[in-house]
Amino acid sequence: MKKLVAIIFALVATVFIAEAQPLRLGERLPHINVDSSVGSDLKLIDKTYTCIIFMHSESQPTLEAIKSFTGLATPWRESLAIVLITPEQEGFEQEVLASFTTNDTIVAFDNNYSTFESFNVQHIPFGVIYETRSRRVQWSGSLTQLREGDLKSIIKTRNK
Repeated sequence: MKKLVAIIFALVATVFIAEAQPLRLGERLPHINVDSSVGSDLKLIDKTYTCIIFMHSESQPTLEAIKSFTGLATPWRESLAIVLITPEQEGFEQEVLASFTTNDTIVAFDNNYSTFESFNVQHIPFGVIYETRSRRVQWSGSLTQLREGDLKSIIKTRNK
């Protein structure tokens, strides 16, 4: 009987340990493992801030939100990198990408969903803005809820 209780406890504990933790402002990013031109962990990005956007090219609301965000982020292109993370395979429709991104936009492929899982992505478009060097979260949530004032306060207050 004691063995059965110990086994059940171990199984329950494993489930809670393996579950992704919610993002908290100021804390470090969860693990990133993607195929991209800036490294599997995105550490080769040279801008002050990075916005990662979890997306899929067949989601029209996501494409509209990304198009809106790239327009919103235009004044901060010098200090903000935009990375689109998709579970799609490399080589998906480049025309779709060209219609809503700039030349500075980086595409990363999460072929095994490990990054989606470590960030506990429940919906798309889900975005995270973090300080590139420290990898500390500055904002996270639905990309459709990010406003110009939010973006301005994140970048301006930390660039003083």
